Amino acid sequence: MQNAMQQNQMEAQQNMAAPQLYEQVQQQQAIMVEQTNPKRVIEDIMLRLRGVVKKPDGTEVQVSRPKMNKIGLENISYLLESFINQNVILSHLEETDVVRLMGVLSNDLVDSLALNWREWGITNKTDLDDINNSILLNVYMALKRALGQGEKNWLGKISIEQISGGQRLPKMKKESFWSKFTL
Repeated sequence: MQNAMQQNQMEAQQNMAAPQLYEQVQQQQAIMVEQTNPKRVIEDIMLRLRGVVKKPDGTEVQVSRPKMNKIGLENISYLLESFINQNVILSHLEETDVVRLMGVLSNDLVDSLALNWREWGITNKTDLDDINNSILLNVYMALKRALGQGEKNWLGKISIEQISGGQRLPKMKKESFWSKFTL
């Protein structure tokens, strides 16, 4: 009788945990999506161009002179947000798509830097290469995440692992008449 009561209690706990487990998985998925958000790539590039490093507590520390002024930063940010966003990263890109996007970005970036370097407060022409390389490398790596739905597949795999790896109570076998006899 006690075993039957314990079995009923364990089944009730498992059934109660299902909605909670689903909610927990959704929260973990949202955290993973936010941590891999391409806006973080743009933020990192913008901090680097400002000559700033962000500490874990959120404070910013100036580590070098800014590569450009506020006008330049705003224009670069706008350009980057067109190429690196959640829609692009969670898309199904082929290698040719990435190459094509990088070509378009490279042309736009070089043209913008060449035409606006004075207005954007770039004082050293050698900084143009540094800015260009820093941006293009980070954008390329972000776009590579979308190859063959790589980011989407990775997030899906994490979700499945979290669902299947969740803490669940082991199912108890129901005792039958024959289970009382042991060999």
